[in-house]
Amino acid sequence: EGKLMSKLNSSTISSPSSCIHMNHTTMTSASLLLLMACLLQSAHSFSTTFHVLGRTAPSSLSVKNKWDMLIDEDEDEDLQFDGPPVPRDMKYNMFNIDRQRTNFESIKAVAGKDLTNDVYARNPETDTFWFIGKVAHVSDVSVEKAVARQWAMVEEHSARLRPAELYPKWGSLQLWVAPGDSELDVAYCKPEIKFVQMFRDVGGASEVRNIEVGFQGELYENDEEGFRTIRTNDGEPVKSEIQSSADRRQPTDAELDDMMEVLNSQVLTNDDNE
Repeated sequence: EGKLMSKLNSSTISSPSSCIHMNHTTMTSASLLLLMACLLQSAHSFSTTFHVLGRTAPSSLSVKNKWDMLIDEDEDEDLQFDGPPVPRDMKYNMFNIDRQRTNFESIKAVAGKDLTNDVYARNPETDTFWFIGKVAHVSDVSVEKAVARQWAMVEEHSARLRPAELYPKWGSLQLWVAPGDSELDVAYCKPEIKFVQMFRDVGGASEVRNIEVGFQGELYENDEEGFRTIRTNDGEPVKSEIQSSADRRQPTDAELDDMMEVLNSQVLTNDDNE
């Protein structure tokens, strides 16, 4: 554009006398060059305006979902997640998180809850087990390998979800699994619901393809307190089973609220005893 303007400056009319001596061909060429310069200048102005608007105007694609907020809020608090090397496909970023959540949903849609497990994270110095999400695996992959393969993502999600309770022990947190969709039975302390401890290093886990396993992390809404349960070092319930007159019926919201109050009181009582 600069060269074009220089050319125009050297060839365009500089005085009335030069205008008189320019023939029709020269006038036409100069007019075309001038027109091109104006078009280029307009295009540049439009491009600049569009670029600025693109940087400042809000877009629906930029609206943050709950995962974005979970990551951003904790990063604002300067949480640092250092530890052993993490496989590239299990780093805690939106691309990997979305892929593993999609894998979970796909596996569950085909196989149902039989190939899923609820996951709980525990600070080994306490007896509180926090529900932090669910994992899924294809039939050829064991739940032990499924958790080990996704360990970095699952553990970091636990620390981000419960920064006060779990982050201080990030890197040495315990992960436990229960049968899929068993939260209600866990809340009632049903003895048949067994918790099984998982481990970071499991033979053959690194050979599992990420598409063969999935992870759906727990997310909180409306200042939820989060679901937790008190268990022994063996994963057994500390309290006796809570009898319900509606064992075969889905509990009402009021019953669920009452149940959460009981569980929270158990946690508070246990903390006071310590």
